[in-house]
Amino acid sequence: MKKLIKSSFFLVLLTPFLFSQESEEEVVLTDVDKLLILVEENTLLRSAQDQKRLNEFLENKNKQQKLLNDAKWLLKKENDRERLLTKTFEDNDAKLSDLEEQLNLKIGTLGETFGVVRQISGDAKSTYSQSLTNLQFPSRIEFLTDLAERKALPSVEELEKLWFTLLNEMYESGKVVSFNTSVLNPSGEIVNQEVLRLGQFNAISEKKYLRFISEEQKLEFLEANPPGTRSSVRALSKLENNSYAEFMIDPTRGSLLSLILQNPGFFERINQGGFVGYLILIILVMGLTMGGLRFKFLLNEKKSLDDELNTGNYVSGSPLSEIETLISDITLDQEQLENKIEAVLSNVEPVYEKNLSTVKLLAAVAPLLGLLGTVIGMIETFQAITLFGTGDPKLMADGISQALVTTMLGLITAVPLLFIHNQLDTRSREIVQIIEEQAIGKIASTSK
Repeated sequence: MKKLIKSSFFLVLLTPFLFSQESEEEVVLTDVDKLLILVEENTLLRSAQDQKRLNEFLENKNKQQKLLNDAKWLLKKENDRERLLTKTFEDNDAKLSDLEEQLNLKIGTLGETFGVVRQISGDAKSTYSQSLTNLQFPSRIEFLTDLAERKALPSVEELEKLWFTLLNEMYESGKVVSFNTSVLNPSGEIVNQEVLRLGQFNAISEKKYLRFISEEQKLEFLEANPPGTRSSVRALSKLENNSYAEFMIDPTRGSLLSLILQNPGFFERINQGGFVGYLILIILVMGLTMGGLRFKFLLNEKKSLDDELNTGNYVSGSPLSEIETLISDITLDQEQLENKIEAVLSNVEPVYEKNLSTVKLLAAVAPLLGLLGTVIGMIETFQAITLFGTGDPKLMADGISQALVTTMLGLITAVPLLFIHNQLDTRSREIVQIIEEQAIGKIASTSK
């Protein structure tokens, strides 16, 4: 660096001489000359900057020493403060342990009492959240939750409030109260509705049962009222003060009501029988139709026969009229008369016994079809067991339902058809017997 400075100084000394030569003649600068001049200028500038930085460093050195001394002083002060705080913490911790031990000794049985209070509050919270009365007193859940999760002893006021909450639930569970609350209607909209609450069991509105949704703390209309409750709901809706009405309640708070609504109706039960069940119903309709028509026919014939016997006026074409015509024919001898009357009687019996064998056949076929449906249902059940096992009974329910429903339909069809056949057979035999008696009486009177 010093050599470079001396060279630069030498060049500076040579500069007047060079300029004096230029005055005499024009000098042309080369690139090397230009580079030498540029290096000289940069060297001077860098030397000045280095000297400036050196001066600044020497100036700040004293300041840094002062900052270091201040930092060491602050560190010593904080160390002293740390030792003091540590000792204070240890003293306070020991004092706190002594106070806690004294507190536990003074609390005594209050700790057990507080545990009971927390347990009762937790149980009441879970029970009341499932109760219909919570729709009228929703704020008690927050109070019971705070009391059940608290770690500090409750105050006397809080214990009294807990006692009042328990008594109020017992009191409200036996009341029939009307109040307004949010109800989810069948269209999915939440509306403010007047609701009649019957204790903790059921709630109705607009003569319809309501279901309590505990998760959302709302009521919703059921799809339909349970069977046989329409009259009781109507009577309860018109209930006046100091009066009473019979009403069906759900002691399980909705579970039993939901199961009742899940039971299949009449047509759903019939549909479980499948094709065989519908075939049995067709047989039942055919048997009842034929039996009804025959019953009406025999009833009219019996009435007409009684009128003929009472008045003595025989209707043209009736069996008695034909027998009377044969009796009055003097050209016939006794044997011919008996033969012709037997022919009339043989033609009469099929008329009155028409379709009776068909009704009897239908009565016999119905239980056989029911047995067929039972076999088909059991086959489907065993197939479900083969595919899915016996883990889920619902998979076997369809087959078992078909087996039982078809058996039921077969018996329901056979029993009335057998009674109808018996009545029709009795009435037809009675009419035929009357005609035969009249014919035998007429023959006996002519033989004398």
